[in-house]
Amino acid sequence: MTTKSQRIGPVKPMLRMALRPFMKHGARLTGVCLVLLPVWAVGASLDGRWQGTLSCSQSLLNQNPAYSTSIHIDVVGITGKGLKKDAQTTESFDLQVMPSNRVQMQSVGRRMSDAAPRWFTRMEGESVGDAIKLTGRMLGSDGATLVRANCSALLARAGSDLKDDDLAALHEQRTAEVLRDMAASGSAATLAPPRPNEPASAEPARPATGPDHRGFRIREVPPSAKPLTFKDMQAGPGGLPLGKAGAIYLPEDWLTGDGQSWHYRSAARASVAPVAVRPPRVEEAKVIDQAQALMGRVESRVMVLIADGAIVDVITTGGIQFNTRLLSASMGKTVAALAAGKAVCAGHLKMDQRVDSLLPGMVGKDLGAATLRDVLMMASGTTEPSQGDYVGTLPQEVRHYLEGSGNLEQLLETPRQSTAQRGVFSKLKPGERFSYKSRDPHVVAMMIERAVGMSATRWVDEQLLRAFNAEHPVILGTDRSGYFHGAAGVVRMALIDWIRFAMYVDQQRRGDTCFARFIRDLGTTQIRAPGVMNSIGGYGYLTWTDNALAPNSFWAAGYGGQRIAWSTDPTNQRVFVLFSNSADRHADQIYPVARGWLALGGK
Repeated sequence: MTTKSQRIGPVKPMLRMALRPFMKHGARLTGVCLVLLPVWAVGASLDGRWQGTLSCSQSLLNQNPAYSTSIHIDVVGITGKGLKKDAQTTESFDLQVMPSNRVQMQSVGRRMSDAAPRWFTRMEGESVGDAIKLTGRMLGSDGATLVRANCSALLARAGSDLKDDDLAALHEQRTAEVLRDMAASGSAATLAPPRPNEPASAEPARPATGPDHRGFRIREVPPSAKPLTFKDMQAGPGGLPLGKAGAIYLPEDWLTGDGQSWHYRSAARASVAPVAVRPPRVEEAKVIDQAQALMGRVESRVMVLIADGAIVDVITTGGIQFNTRLLSASMGKTVAALAAGKAVCAGHLKMDQRVDSLLPGMVGKDLGAATLRDVLMMASGTTEPSQGDYVGTLPQEVRHYLEGSGNLEQLLETPRQSTAQRGVFSKLKPGERFSYKSRDPHVVAMMIERAVGMSATRWVDEQLLRAFNAEHPVILGTDRSGYFHGAAGVVRMALIDWIRFAMYVDQQRRGDTCFARFIRDLGTTQIRAPGVMNSIGGYGYLTWTDNALAPNSFWAAGYGGQRIAWSTDPTNQRVFVLFSNSADRHADQIYPVARGWLALGGK
């Protein structure tokens, strides 16, 4: 067996040989080589065959037992590959060497009869001497649903059938391939490995195969009015701001703000794939003209028209870029519902599970009898908001429980929050009547927290933000104890990540996975919801349905005119996105544009 110094020995002459065709690029490649060489040196030290075992815990979906299986991987340079087959299944392994002895590995498995992958295992660890230790988890066919929560692999160096000359030739080939890619791109950005402490995303970043958002020029139109800030507002019901003539208004400093210092912030992610763009087609031009005219009339800030997994047009009234962070308002409720769906599909929660089974403080209280399905439908049966209490939370409750020394759990246990609404003859029962308020999504967040064994914000980060590859830091509103009160309306994402989110939901709802079925239910009327939203009469799971002005669609909707619309037709890959200061009162103009856009897709 060769020694470590013998294995590293051929690297420098091979790099000199491989670099020779690119020397004319000189300074442009210097920085790239400084990034590449340390990683390549680590990779060279791992050259050879590695063998060991992969072990995973019990399946969360079907309680299949834990298991272990032997694997072997051949490493050349900074990458390694392996393949395992039996009579029923095949599993391929890809290993990536990073700086500081960090190593990432992903496997893709399928049954022999499958046309598409059935599971993914993503792991990360380090190489120590002649051992590689990795830990991670197994995900389902959608690349996001948690199947086995704990997986580990221990690999040891094995004897290799490859001779030194064979390894050197492969090493030189890999070096030349990497340098050709580097010279073609003119940048180290596409070659840089993930950050050493950053978990692998649910879907590996892929280079763009055509035009993408990085070179897209956002269209600007003159605004109908200069956006107002909070100091220009008057307080409305529940303390929410109102603009001129009492119009519902989301102040500009709220819409594009950074939240409170104690709010949860996710990490930025490196090597995230850009979003594809394509030019509009002839039949789309009329709707785009209508959209542009609309943006000049109403107090909206940016509209995005998406089709077939690509951005077709982005129109703004100025100052909004793809990295501009935008507030969800109550679109955050749909984010919370999707996080609950992830927990249900991972086996942590059940739709008919009672609140008091997870929140001991609710035992004996009316709210404790509601189920997860009830609170997802805004039908907990608890006290309904009054005219001066628009969202079911008084300004003084916000100040004490959500921004002060109290917390969300304490708020929900108070009699005002946990007591049933009285009807004419008796108390309302859970699931009996729709009533729009912040209380029910707050309960959803608390149920997620207790069921999954981690903070709800971390669950959203791991199960949603990583699944759709959020590029920029995302801010999730919390109280000072870290409870996710933002489930009712405080999610802040960069515009490009809202676009990724909208596309992810559209893509995930297809197929026959648990999460796909949950999203289809989320966008289907579960309870009648008349009289709250203009032209909308139905509610799914923290999401609006039955829009008379835009039939066959379902909506994430937020205060002031925040909107994302998807078609109920799973073959229709068009999405409508809008962020606004004060567009709620112009629904009769907005929904027809969305209807026209969605109508161009599908069967």
